[in-house]
Amino acid sequence: MARQITPKKTIQPPRPANTAARLWLRSHKLTLGIVGLFAVLVTSLLLYRIATLPSGGLSGFELQIAATPTSWHSLIQDPFFLSAKVLHSAGFYLLGSHGALSSRLPSALLGAVAIISVGLLLRAWHGARIAVLGCLLFATSAWTLHISRFAGFDSSYLVALPLLLATQLIIQRSRAGWVPYIILLVWSSLLFTPGLIWFVLIAVWWQRYELHDAWRQGRTWWRRTLLVLSGLVWLPLLANRFITQPLAIKDWIGMPTGLSGLSGFGQRLADVPLHLFIHGPSAPDIWLGQLPILDVFTLIVTILGIVFYTRHWRSSRAHQIGIYGLLSFLLIGLGGSVTLSLVIPLLYLLAGSGLSWLLRDWLTRFPNNPIARAVGIALITTAVVTSCVYNLQSYFVAWPHSSTTISHFMYQI
Repeated sequence: MARQITPKKTIQPPRPANTAARLWLRSHKLTLGIVGLFAVLVTSLLLYRIATLPSGGLSGFELQIAATPTSWHSLIQDPFFLSAKVLHSAGFYLLGSHGALSSRLPSALLGAVAIISVGLLLRAWHGARIAVLGCLLFATSAWTLHISRFAGFDSSYLVALPLLLATQLIIQRSRAGWVPYIILLVWSSLLFTPGLIWFVLIAVWWQRYELHDAWRQGRTWWRRTLLVLSGLVWLPLLANRFITQPLAIKDWIGMPTGLSGLSGFGQRLADVPLHLFIHGPSAPDIWLGQLPILDVFTLIVTILGIVFYTRHWRSSRAHQIGIYGLLSFLLIGLGGSVTLSLVIPLLYLLAGSGLSWLLRDWLTRFPNNPIARAVGIALITTAVVTSCVYNLQSYFVAWPHSSTTISHFMYQI
């Protein structure tokens, strides 16, 4: 019987690190190209003439922001909107002035974080194509541009829910041991924005199993101590604020400071859909005339998104968006510090879901017809681009040339 000879296994030498990096870059070059192109687009949108549009001046509210003290003592005395105030302080220090650029850059940075968070969520929920289309809608939205290029605290609300939902997604899917510490730091920093305490508590409840796993994995005492400190490190600042000004607790939980704010609750609650779908708020420093916040196409796909989640109400994602949306409407209606900017990103997440449902339904109807599939994708892409162009013209062309707008931006510093 012939003896069978087995070939010897050849041991491959380990690939150098630079070779592995080149292979990774080669296999992800399309994704990296799209991300790079989108980063350039977002940066251009948020920074183009940010200091000189409109008319090179500041509004009255922006003047107050520019003149607000930015020392550590002032931050300790009033830590509300801490992230924005720290960014303002850093901008004033690095640029050496309290002008339009240093006053508006913090909002642009928070707006960029909001856009990135929306993109991450849509990518995880609906894939790369919908992430690009939905993120374009949100990034070029006139409201996003107004709030992200205005020296105010509305940007803290614009970034709040996308960041909260994105961090919940990360803590669910990541297995890295350091992730829970970073997530808790982010969540605790959101506590300084009035009204967000309820959203953070809901997030902690929803992710209680992930947080419990992080506690179990941190077997040493110092890791568990660090985990607790990550969530509580900012609380002494809030405690000091409440001790020195007990009435600030009402503002912190989203309630109006005076009883007169409750009398118009029904009217303010009705104003939310009115501003979104019929005509916008009367605020020339952040909006143009009486235009609705959502354009026609975005409104249609947002309604489709609402219908989609209504049909899939049992999903945890539908519960998250539904509860966050309802709570946002109630807090805005109360008339406290919470503004419309809190709910706007949720609407664009719904719009992304509506786009996904519309496109998937079209592609399902034509599974083997490449021409019909290409036509459907082209039509939806054209509609998205048209919506983007409309919003860009509204912000960069119509709004800064409005006489009412110019009259509100007349202060120099």
